[in-house]
Amino acid sequence: MRTGYGMYQQQAARMLLTPQLRQAIRLLQLSTPELLEVVQQELEANPVLEYAIDEASPADSIYRRGQERIGSSDRHDQALMNIADQAASLENHLSHQLNLTRQLPKTIRQAIRYMIGNLDDNGYLTLTDREISERLHISAEDNQQALSVLHGFDPAGVGARSLQECLLLQIRQLPMPPQSHDLIMALIRNHLQDVADYRINKLSSLLQTPVQHIQAAIARIQSLNPRPGAAFHREEVRYIVPDVIIQPINGQFSVVPHDTAMPRLTLSRYYERMAAGSAATEATAATADTTEFADTTESKATAYATEAEQQEVQKFLLSRLNAAKFFVKCVEQRRSTILRVAQAILEEQADFFAKGAAHLKPLTLRQVAEKLAIHESTVSRATAGKYAQTPWGIYELKHFFPYGLQTQAGDSTSAERVKARIKEWVAGENGSKPYSDQKLTDLLQGAGIQISRRTVMKYREELGIPSSVRRKQFHP
Repeated sequence: MRTGYGMYQQQAARMLLTPQLRQAIRLLQLSTPELLEVVQQELEANPVLEYAIDEASPADSIYRRGQERIGSSDRHDQALMNIADQAASLENHLSHQLNLTRQLPKTIRQAIRYMIGNLDDNGYLTLTDREISERLHISAEDNQQALSVLHGFDPAGVGARSLQECLLLQIRQLPMPPQSHDLIMALIRNHLQDVADYRINKLSSLLQTPVQHIQAAIARIQSLNPRPGAAFHREEVRYIVPDVIIQPINGQFSVVPHDTAMPRLTLSRYYERMAAGSAATEATAATADTTEFADTTESKATAYATEAEQQEVQKFLLSRLNAAKFFVKCVEQRRSTILRVAQAILEEQADFFAKGAAHLKPLTLRQVAEKLAIHESTVSRATAGKYAQTPWGIYELKHFFPYGLQTQAGDSTSAERVKARIKEWVAGENGSKPYSDQKLTDLLQGAGIQISRRTVMKYREELGIPSSVRRKQFHP
């Protein structure tokens, strides 16, 4: 048997993704804002596509509801509704204070303005004294005077070069007894790492101070703002538009589609007739239907178009019509799939919607996929980035698929239910003897939940609950 090169014919079965199928998959996995953007682009590109009758665009719906709210309020306040929101930046806030500060030499004022322009988003000064003096050609004394004025501005702590300096600046502006003030200043200057690690007994021994005073001083330090400028740094707010609404109707929970998140599209009847009929038929239909074709001059021009031009128009409209039909089909299929998945989630997580987050049970994508007779990847795409409005808040559909922990009874419980128990036990603990992670682990295992101490620690941190050392309360 010889080996060699050659050309052979061979039949093989392969599954290929057609462009239409790729579009359907892409639309399904899009989030609501992304879908609305794609729909708007398709509406602008395809004249055959339009919103369904009595259905405005999502933006128009939001605007109409806003106008209804304004109409129901006091008419004299409408002028205030039109004032643009001018969010003050940290630089504008500090510059305004500088303008109100009188009797400052021009050199000092310019140095302060330069420092303000070199603050980061947290309010920290990013330049050293030497860099400022060399760039502005000012003396070290003028530099320190300008920095001292900046440190007196609001918010307290602005213009600091380190966390330690930021906290010291804030403490200096707070009224408190001298003894407490000196203790807090000493902790910030010399023992900030021990404060962060909450080494109360060590600090009490080093400073020869009762544990209660150390704990109160650390609590005061923790109340300070380590990022004084962050409040002025506003990021773009991203609003979540729920795809479905799960609410009780006549005593039973039901899934209702959110119209703003799921726009209904249709095809233009005028362009459908133009693509299917002749020029004369189109002219007659246009004359009879004045609501759809008010411009009679344009209808006459279409009627007298040459046959070649008419065929070219029909060819173009047929291609646009087929594309629009498939796009509408994909959008409706996406809508149907999300509703079916949400309905399956409602049936599987009925206790959650009726009783709350503590009753969320383990659920997998495979269970819902088998229930609906669809592929697991379809469920994954239908839940990623999609949200449901429930009586307990707005949740991503992925939230309803928590992994489970085994119990001694052989069934499973969700992580949310375990977190609810941890939160409940910590809320009712003795402050002088808080539950450690090992104690919480023993309590959960005593309740029949097989869990490790490491997992308990992870859940506690996700709940934002400090460790038992930090929760311990010292009493005189």
